[in-house]
Amino acid sequence: MRYLRTASLLPVLLVGGCDLVPRKNAPPPEKPAVAVLIDSAQVWRPLALAHLEDNVRHDTLLIQTTFGLDDGTYVMVASNVEETREGLRLVRYRPRPDSSADVIAVSKPGYDSRTMLPTFHRGPDAKAGLLVLANMGERDSWGQEVFLLKDDRFQELGFLDVAMPNWDQGDEGPVRRLMSIAPVSVVHGTADDLMISFQTDSVLLYDDQRGGRDLTLPAQRVHYNIRGGRAILLIDGNPTPAGGA
Repeated sequence: MRYLRTASLLPVLLVGGCDLVPRKNAPPPEKPAVAVLIDSAQVWRPLALAHLEDNVRHDTLLIQTTFGLDDGTYVMVASNVEETREGLRLVRYRPRPDSSADVIAVSKPGYDSRTMLPTFHRGPDAKAGLLVLANMGERDSWGQEVFLLKDDRFQELGFLDVAMPNWDQGDEGPVRRLMSIAPVSVVHGTADDLMISFQTDSVLLYDDQRGGRDLTLPAQRVHYNIRGGRAILLIDGNPTPAGGA
């Protein structure tokens, strides 16, 4: 597994400085996080795609939102008109002159989720396809389905079991909300060996695959390596038992 790149390396999410003089009753120092060095030439840039009005009619689909890609195709977030447990899917299509949809690719369903909001990332090699992080959940984020949109299909790459904690002021005091991690995700590497880190203070990790649930951790301790069709969770640089070496 490669963690260091060789060209134009930029340190990202490094641990902050520390006091030179020990303080009395100071809390024990946090475990040093593993620095992730990012090759700027291998960063997947997020695409700023606007939400569009529906541009097709489909008798069996209920369209939630639509995005236009730069090749004349579109991706809609849609579910069956008759509600089922399968919920939403991503549908890539090309509009026909009669306002019907020429469906090109359909993603796996987002079971029970009322949200499947995608963000799109393009790598340095346009032929590698688009990386899609699709936020799942209802009022709060459940995490991200990761797809590679290439060769007219949504290839499943794994699941990011993390969200970004945020605090809203409720009627009875602060209320924690769990937001999509996609806007602060930094993706780099090649399509068959991606690293994802998070440019924020902390993340909510739903399952650390070591028996811990709903853990709030410093973001620099948590990364994902997407390889071989799996999203491998790394904590402090170490793969979790379920992720393997």
